[in-house]
Amino acid sequence: MKLKFNAHGCKMTTIKSYDVIIIGAGIFGLSCAYACAGRNLSVLVVDAKKIGFGASGGILGAMAPYTPDQWHAKKEYQFQALSTAEEHWQEVDGLSSLPSGYGRIGRISPIIHERVYNLALTRHEEAKSNWKKFKWNVIKSHELVSPDAAPYGLIHDTLSARIFPSKACASLAQACSFMGVEFRENTYVSNFDTGVISGPWGNETASSIIIATGYEGFDSLEKFFPTSMGSGVKGQAALMNISLGDAPQIYANGVYVVPHYDGTTAIGSTSENKWTEPHDTDVQLDELIERARIICPKIKNAKLITKWAGVRPKARRREPLIGKVPMADGIFLAMGGFKIGFGIAHKIGLSLADLIENKPNDLPKSYTIEHHLEKN
Repeated sequence: MKLKFNAHGCKMTTIKSYDVIIIGAGIFGLSCAYACAGRNLSVLVVDAKKIGFGASGGILGAMAPYTPDQWHAKKEYQFQALSTAEEHWQEVDGLSSLPSGYGRIGRISPIIHERVYNLALTRHEEAKSNWKKFKWNVIKSHELVSPDAAPYGLIHDTLSARIFPSKACASLAQACSFMGVEFRENTYVSNFDTGVISGPWGNETASSIIIATGYEGFDSLEKFFPTSMGSGVKGQAALMNISLGDAPQIYANGVYVVPHYDGTTAIGSTSENKWTEPHDTDVQLDELIERARIICPKIKNAKLITKWAGVRPKARRREPLIGKVPMADGIFLAMGGFKIGFGIAHKIGLSLADLIENKPNDLPKSYTIEHHLEKN
């Protein structure tokens, strides 16, 4: 508790004030907490449910780059995030003594058209300058992929990685705790404004507030913006009881096969703009699993461990929604990770810490709030 003096010089006890309060304990919220704590800022993270409960608590964990050609600021930002992810997660796991499941295993993608094959050869050359030590190669075949699925060979990139989302959130939260970050689960925030958040439980104050909620949080932004800033896209995935070791993940026409560190393999994911039950799985996942078994014969007879479904937050213009809210002093957004959240999360955290401290940052324009507010 902090002691302050009122106008009459009498002591009055107030609720502890933080440098930063973060609403949302998904991968963006946890990454912001880790970065801010690393700047010696006092941090409180609150979540209406549990740490990593929503889309961040999934099972797929594919971390894949944009193509290495037609280079621009957005691709450079993501490249910097992916190329430093290994060091980041080693640091986090070392501090927490928990496994995030991170591994730079690369990715193979079947080529099914001659045009794509020729484009892949061009991108191989572009990667030499834009990806530095990482490769974008064209190979004839791979033991994991059926020859029928790759008539023109495969693309093999060495930049892609895997992570186990729910375990990564647990590791990062533990590391944050060791750095002094405070957590409050099952704490619903009904209102927030400059310097304060509140709910049925009371209120807390901070110099800066970061909104890092899932798709439900877009509704809470209505008072700041003239239009909806995002929505939720449902995804379904499955976890199979088969070990592929550190083999590269497979991406083929919307299907991911991701070998995990613990001897399991994930398959995903659907992309559903229309849905009724956020956590139910259905025939769409069953069909995805069958497609994966055809593409990767090694998993043909693998037994199913579990199915998962969740809703990923997609911002208005698909790209992440990052930055300071205009006309709202001290309120920042870190939302809309959608399909690339885990790959860029630790860099997003650093960018938010820079914004809070009024330091220069390299956020690409397409991630900014101003970009999302532009008319089509």
